[in-house]
This record gives sequence, structure tokens and C-alpha cells, in this order.
Amino acid sequence: MMATTHPHEIEKNETAPCTTRKDVTVLIPVYNEEENLETLYSRLSAVLSGCTASYEMVFINDGSADRSLAMLRGFQENDPQHVVVIDLTRNFGQHPAIVAGFHHCRGDAVILIDADLQNPPEEIPHLLAKFYEGFDVVYGIRRQREDQGWRKLGSRSVVWLMEKLLGVQLPTDMVSNFRVIHRRVVAALNKVREQQYDYALMMAWMGFSHAGVEVGHASRAAGESKYSTWKLVLLTLDMLIGFSDAPLRLASICGAMLAVVSILAGLYQVAQRLLGVIDVEGYTSLFLGITFLAGIQLLFLGVIGEYVARIYREIKGRPYYVVNRIYQQEE
Repeated sequence: MMATTHPHEIEKNETAPCTTRKDVTVLIPVYNEEENLETLYSRLSAVLSGCTASYEMVFINDGSADRSLAMLRGFQENDPQHVVVIDLTRNFGQHPAIVAGFHHCRGDAVILIDADLQNPPEEIPHLLAKFYEGFDVVYGIRRQREDQGWRKLGSRSVVWLMEKLLGVQLPTDMVSNFRVIHRRVVAALNKVREQQYDYALMMAWMGFSHAGVEVGHASRAAGESKYSTWKLVLLTLDMLIGFSDAPLRLASICGAMLAVVSILAGLYQVAQRLLGVIDVEGYTSLFLGITFLAGIQLLFLGVIGEYVARIYREIKGRPYYVVNRIYQQEE
């Protein structure tokens, strides 16, 4: 892919790893990260001031119960030119917080990074350098992922599953939030009418050009991960239901297969009866058959219920997030 085919190509500064560029926004969702914020802000400021002429750091406080909001307000008061704080009324979740940032960011290049310092801010220049070659989205591919083995396996499984269901090739390490997004991609995402959606999958579905850059990955500096195993499972199910009707098709296929099997079994029993060789069956096989079919029915009723519940949430039209207050420099 040639960089000249993209409308946002800019002149490069060959003396620096990233190009001097105005209007770079860094979006950081924050939920109970008081132990990491001071270091994060310091490192981000050092990196951004060294590689861009104009930037803003947009911190989205997602209902933190610790001192995170107070610390963020302190950053904004001391550095009003570069810091914006969006305070949500409660904890809505990481994805709604990021969408809130999309709705309020002003940069041409929008950088997503988590507040746990697992993605080193010092890798931002490398992502920007690739971005300025003309790609719409540049993902950070974790060189040596410092996560437990089951998380790595889970991430690879999710990417494989979504590729099969969506019919599109997803970027390596798509699950990572560390990326640079062009302003026009953000504008397209902001036009999505769905109340609840996964922005990463939506970008892939929209078909924007993307590239990956290997970046470092560290262990969480402090605090605990906000994603438990159960939350990750629910997030995967939500992505599956939100972007594919495959579970409903699976229910139809299973239903058809069971119907065929029951018809064949009935014909077999009739033939056995006519031939006079049928034996009196016990209750075990009957009990197992009934419970198996009941379990299948309840399972797929639950699948249908998930789709109905999603439709119900969409029809109600409740906001994906609610902003309490935005702390920023008066213009």
C-alpha cells in the first residue's frame, strides 16, 4: 500500500522518530488508577512535547471511587493547555468511556492508551511514524506480552472467532487498545447509531486501512486489572451477539438436526414394532433424551433472549454514557 493513496499524508521530519504535527489527542479511560496517574501523566507529557507541536490529553474518569478524579483535576489546573478531564456520572465501562472520548476529542491523530502503564507511552512516536505513512489505524502489537497464558490464548481465540463470523481479516493483536486512529475514522464511529458497540470491531467492519507496529509491553505498574475472567467472557459474548447472527443460525441448524434425528428414530421404532422385535425400554434412555432436548431448548431460548434484550436496550435509546462535567481550558 502506497502512502500517497491516503488523504492525510503529511511531510515528515527526518530528524525525529515522529513528525511534528498539530492536534494530536491522547484518550485515556481511567477507573481507580490513582497509583499510576502521576507517572502516566509525566511520561505522556515528556513524550508528546517532544514529538508534536500541539496536543491534548483527554482523561475520561469512569466513575472512579479513589482519588483519580482529584488528581486529574490537579493535572488540568496545572496544565490547562494540554489536559482535558471528562468526568462521567458513574462507572459505565471502558468502551463507553472511550466512546465519550471520541465524541469530545479534537485531534487529527487520536491515540488510545490504557492508564495501567502496560503500554509504554514511549512507544507512541513509533505508532505515529507508521500512522503518518498514510494508514487510517495503526495498532500496537505487543512484542512480549506480559500477561498470563490464559489471557493470551483467550485473545487469540477471540480474534479467530470474530474473523470467522465477520468474514474479515482482523489485525494481529486487535484486542489491544494501544493504537492511533485518524480523525475521519473517529468521525465515522461517531455516526454509528447503535447505543452499544465495540469500537475495535466496528473499525474492522468499516474497512479502514490498518497496519501494526511492534511495541513493548510491561506488567501492570500498580493496582489490579479491572477485567475479571467473567467480565472478559461477557465482553466476548456481547461482541459476538452485536456483530453476528451466527448463534441464531446455530440454533436453527441444531433444531433442524434434532428434528431429523427424532424422525429417523421414530421410523426405526415403528419398523421394530412392525417386525415384532421391539423390547420394552427402560426409563434411563427416555430420561436422558428428555433432559438433553430440554437443555438444548433452554440454551437457545437464552441465545434468543440475548438478542431480544439487545434490541430492547437499543429501542429504549438510553445514552451509552452520561457526562457529569468536563474540565478544560476556556476558549
